Amino acid sequence: MTISTTTSKVSYTGNGVTDAFAYTFKIFADSEVTVYVDDVLKTLTTHYTVSGAGSASGGNVTFTAGNIPADTKPVVILRNITKTQLTDYVENDSFPAETHESALDKLTMLVQDVDNAVTGDIFRFADSVGDAGTVTITKTAAERASKVLAFDTSGDLQADQEIGVFQGNWATSTAYVIRDIIKDTSNNNIYICNTAHTSSGSQPISGNTDVAKWSLIVDAASATTSATAAATSATAAATSATASASSASTSTAQAVIATAKAVLTASDATDTAADLVETAADVVLAEAAKALAEGATGASAFKFTFDNSTSMADPSAGELRLNHATVASVTAITFDAVSADTSNPDVSDYIASWDDGSNSTHEGYITIRKSGTPATYAVFSLTGAVTDNTGYLTAVVTHVDSNGSWTDADTMFVSFARSGDKGNTGTLAVGSVTPSTVGVGGSATASVSNSGSSTAATFDFAFGLPTGATGARGSDAGLDMTFESTTTDTDQGVGKVWFNHGTPSSATILYMDDVDANSASINTFVDSWDDSTTTALRGTVKVTKQSDPAVFAFYSVNGAVVSASTYSKVPVSYVTGAGSFTDADASSVSFFRTGDTGSAGSSTPADNVFRIQDNSDATKQIAFEASGISSGTTRTVTMPDKDVTLGEGGVVTTNGAVFSNYNTISGSVTTTTATTKNMFMIGQMSVADTYTWTIAGNGVLTII
Repeated sequence: MTISTTTSKVSYTGNGVTDAFAYTFKIFADSEVTVYVDDVLKTLTTHYTVSGAGSASGGNVTFTAGNIPADTKPVVILRNITKTQLTDYVENDSFPAETHESALDKLTMLVQDVDNAVTGDIFRFADSVGDAGTVTITKTAAERASKVLAFDTSGDLQADQEIGVFQGNWATSTAYVIRDIIKDTSNNNIYICNTAHTSSGSQPISGNTDVAKWSLIVDAASATTSATAAATSATAAATSATASASSASTSTAQAVIATAKAVLTASDATDTAADLVETAADVVLAEAAKALAEGATGASAFKFTFDNSTSMADPSAGELRLNHATVASVTAITFDAVSADTSNPDVSDYIASWDDGSNSTHEGYITIRKSGTPATYAVFSLTGAVTDNTGYLTAVVTHVDSNGSWTDADTMFVSFARSGDKGNTGTLAVGSVTPSTVGVGGSATASVSNSGSSTAATFDFAFGLPTGATGARGSDAGLDMTFESTTTDTDQGVGKVWFNHGTPSSATILYMDDVDANSASINTFVDSWDDSTTTALRGTVKVTKQSDPAVFAFYSVNGAVVSASTYSKVPVSYVTGAGSFTDADASSVSFFRTGDTGSAGSSTPADNVFRIQDNSDATKQIAFEASGISSGTTRTVTMPDKDVTLGEGGVVTTNGAVFSNYNTISGSVTTTTATTKNMFMIGQMSVADTYTWTIAGNGVLTII
């Protein structure tokens, strides 16, 4: 099969009735399913049973009586593949596709399970982090108790940090450790220790030689200065504010700074737009009149008046407009060139500079708050250019967050926080990849390091996967049998194989029981071992010891197999072997059949096929042609008891003289043919001299 899905988990909700829940992924064994009901792990067989193991489409988890999930209870079924490899390929053995594919399927499922664990349950750095540190926690439960996760000075994760431990007022000659919190009694500033040291010198900390070993977290001194200035401004505002001052209500509250649990920063005055800060031993918050709030807020934001028109034209002096009545749908804001602050100062150059950064997709955040109601606000990201239209400016924005709504002519305060410039484009390359193996039972390992730089990273990967336990040896090819040392010609029992001699090389009969060691009938198969028509060698039998393949014996089947009712007798002759068999050895018996004897070829070739050729040159041939002989006639060529050389023409022998066709007869010669002999000559004959040929008796001489 193929693994075409990454699904390894299914979830249901119980109803108190349904007891069978389907899973849609393949498993190899019932134990490879993990089941939770209402986050409680259940036990196979005790609480549920599993069907469908080995099926590509999955199966069912069926809860036993008394364990059916109650109504509304969540049921989770997880795949948990056994992390072993049991497929064993024997050298020179068959290579079954299904077995190989199943092994690949299991590896794919294991990789999916690991991937799900890594991506779902393990803290890790993003792939884009080039200097990721260690994320392994080595502290015990006792050491981790009441601690928080944090990063140490090397950027590595640790679980032994408190948020901070308040040590009271600073004192000299005191050993401070990282994250100790102290109060500077000279100005009421609050500090946290960033470097372990023993204190020396005197206060204030800002003038101490160890100032770099402390980080300021509450700047009470600056808050005092700001509060004084705000109070002065508030007094002036209260004097000139008629209706606002008379309707303002004053309330006070006391906040005591203890163990750094209350932190007051100068921004609190801006956020609440109504705070007066005075610092001594205590911090007293006072809400002044609306006029006071506007004076304090104006120190860090510009005042505008809301115009509810959505037209992106020039608003009136000190006004701003949004291009949509729904704040969350706003994509542009128009600001007048002057603010609504006293004397309408020109702020156009400042607003026009908001898009001067290099981070064009996010130049910064524009925050708008309603005066007197800080909970009514909107935050926009400046995602485009600021256009100066001479008299007013338009900013392209994207809504980030908001709350509440505005009414035409509402007073609003606008602030801008710029984003940092876009960093240089870095480069990334893959350096070394170092695989390794981990021993059986070990854990998978993986690490990555940057051998380059922050702008030209080169990632070097190292990983190791545990070696699986060696699987059980697979079955041998052939019939599963049990060796019997007895040599008698009697049935030795179920699944037995034995010889008629105690020494395998001397055996001439191989005995095979009618069933194998698994009680499967093999009689018909064994009795067919003599079916080959090649009677001298009907096939080859190999007997192998399963626990030690180096122990084996080969035999040739050289006669007819005899069926003896409950076993068969196979006549054999020993070929070769090694080692020795012991009684009760688990053995495999294989048979290799000899092919049948082929059909005999034709004994009478056609007359135009029969040839005699020269040994050294196959192109020199003598062809025998019988087409000129009368039907039903046999012509016999009889060779004399002497060597004969055929010439170009015929040869005539008479009275000891030999005459060949096309020869020249020279000299005075007299030849007489034998009586009653017929002679012939073929071809031209040249007589260079006087030649007399006498035909005796009834002889005939024919010259052609």
